Amino acid sequence: MEADVRNLEPTFAEKARALLIADKLREIMHQGKPILIRNRNYHLRTYNNCFVGSEVVDWLLQKGEVPDRNTAVQCMRKLQSFNIIHHVCDDHLFKDAMLFYRFRKDDGTFPMDRDTSVLFRGKMMYYSLKTSSGQSVLGVKTHHNMQHTDAFWAADMLNWLVREKEVQTRQEAVAICRELLERNIIRHVSDDHHFKDGQYLYQFKQDFTRRYRLAEVMTPLEPILPRSLSRQSSTSSEKERANSGSSTGTPKKAAFYIGNDEDDTKERSGSQGSLTNGPTSVLLRPVTLDELRNNQGRYTQKHIRIVSDAVGYGMVVRGDGPTYIQTVDPGGPAAAAGVKVRQFVKAVNGTDVLEMGHQEVAKFILANQEVCNLVVLQHGRDVLH
Repeated sequence: MEADVRNLEPTFAEKARALLIADKLREIMHQGKPILIRNRNYHLRTYNNCFVGSEVVDWLLQKGEVPDRNTAVQCMRKLQSFNIIHHVCDDHLFKDAMLFYRFRKDDGTFPMDRDTSVLFRGKMMYYSLKTSSGQSVLGVKTHHNMQHTDAFWAADMLNWLVREKEVQTRQEAVAICRELLERNIIRHVSDDHHFKDGQYLYQFKQDFTRRYRLAEVMTPLEPILPRSLSRQSSTSSEKERANSGSSTGTPKKAAFYIGNDEDDTKERSGSQGSLTNGPTSVLLRPVTLDELRNNQGRYTQKHIRIVSDAVGYGMVVRGDGPTYIQTVDPGGPAAAAGVKVRQFVKAVNGTDVLEMGHQEVAKFILANQEVCNLVVLQHGRDVLH
């Protein structure tokens, strides 16, 4: 069997886009002309609901989904890397050849994890709300003299979910909407609140009506920030900054720093002035663990994947539980991935670190010097900056 080359763990947004593209593609391949997905025979054996690699490449070119055959192959391999399609015997990567492949949804092997389940639950809710029973709930709404499309009042959404028997209790409805918000499927219109019951206005952020071309599965979702031309030459100044605290990186990974313990002691005591051995804290005020854990508070959760470069991740963390982002190199990988100052680090590579100090958090971050998956908590006021 050939080795399957996988990308680094994708973000939820990348996965969501691939799933939505694949769902539409599968529908057309089942129902369009010609019907590409059907039962096929080979060596006295029948393979149900499969398609031929080379036939699909021909069809994708004809439909203008891709510019050339090589791109078609790479796009289909991208879907394969998300476990959306596979070779019928799991023996091959996708090829422009007379080989049989199948959507995992057509043979019951599709891995329905929680992220995927929430995405399709949101899609179902969106289209249901567009019907007659939900048209009064979802639409153009006005908030502070601004109009927002695909918007809804929290209380109306919860009433609809209960009335349509999508949930058994109102509390269950709130929990579902919170999961949608944490995955950027919905948002508060001014990013001031997590989801909560009442007269709060939210809107669908995920555009379920958009018709993607297959080639888009290969393109970045967000623009990558330009890298500084002087980045390599800045290593010496970065090392100087590292000496003001304690660095946990190797010489090649010098762009990740942690603050020092004396700074954190002063911060916990409420001092917001200049610190003895480091810069002034970026926090506008001390923040407690209780505030961050408060599900009705103003902190929203965000998943971020950072891929390091030759210098490192390009960020500074401080704090003694909770740990927060003190500095972000504007030309570094952390900034490109969406890390911002004043974000609190909730989890690192799947480990809950909310109560840990920066020294411990740094060890988890640097355990993998190539990629770091963070879950951060961010105040609504900082989302717009």
